[in-house]
Amino acid sequence: MKKIINTTELIKGILIIFSYFLVGSIISIPFSFLINENKLSLKAANLLLYLFLTIFFICIYHKDLIKDFKEFKKNYKSILKVTLNFWIKGLFIMIASSFIISMFKISENTNQEANIELLKQMPIVEIICATIFAPITEELVFRRGLKNFTTNKHLFALTSGLIFAFVHITSSLDSLSSLIMLVYLIPYSSLGIAFGYAYKETNNIYGTICAHSIHNAISLLELIILGGLL
Repeated sequence: MKKIINTTELIKGILIIFSYFLVGSIISIPFSFLINENKLSLKAANLLLYLFLTIFFICIYHKDLIKDFKEFKKNYKSILKVTLNFWIKGLFIMIASSFIISMFKISENTNQEANIELLKQMPIVEIICATIFAPITEELVFRRGLKNFTTNKHLFALTSGLIFAFVHITSSLDSLSSLIMLVYLIPYSSLGIAFGYAYKETNNIYGTICAHSIHNAISLLELIILGGLL
């Protein structure tokens, strides 16, 4: 019987996800010191932090990125077609589930509130990070990082999607009473699962990076409108 889960690759994937937080925390230490010493602005610190974090994962997966880029150049139309098709399906489920959640008067996910506040404080930095650095880093971590732990595309999409979603709502889980916020796993995971399927179907990380970037750009526009920043 064919083994569904590769334990070694699963551990590697978990370590990559763990490093996503650990490396970010380590990199932020010197920036925090420079900010406290008034030698660096908060905007510059955030931009450099995300830049260095992105470079870190690019270095880890540079061979994959080079290989995928060559393939993307030749077949970008078909890759984007497949990826955007999955993204639209995931987006539909995300919007529908978010609408249903809103009917139950559940508090807004604080991740959205935090993003609105960041847009107010540093709009240019937030736009660059959300549309360039975040899509590259998150797709390398949650999609490429978990790519080889299973040959089952459904298990891969579900696992990477749920982990992706949980990371995005952790800021809302600061108490037992806020566990109700786990309901937001549904809209967030729908997008992550869609990206997971797209990545398995195309075997190319650039498709999901592009779709992720487009999604974040649309989300930022929505936040700008909701936050009255126009």
